[in-house]
Amino acid sequence: MFVCSRQFRDWFQFSWVGDGPFSVHEATKEPIPHGFNVIKGPTHMAVTRGLAQFAVTDPRAQDLLYWMRNIKVPDEHFFQTLNHNPQMNIPGSFLGQSSS
Repeated sequence: MFVCSRQFRDWFQFSWVGDGPFSVHEATKEPIPHGFNVIKGPTHMAVTRGLAQFAVTDPRAQDLLYWMRNIKVPDEHFFQTLNHNPQMNIPGSFLGQSSS
């Protein structure tokens, strides 16, 4: 699996309204559920079946998806966040640096 990522912490302080260059922050956003570290990456990626199954069946994933309803580009955050939080024991997630 290949999911590039990086963190943009400031994006998660507010709820965003609107689209494109005219989007504005509306209100302070509630805390990120379950202690996830939110990660941003590309929209297109390949994930394992285990990660995909987790995304649609686990209540923590559903809470995260609901929380992302009003952040900037949620499609570039959801799977990337699930993939880069090994402390959640999500099947198929990134566990750390690979050795070369």
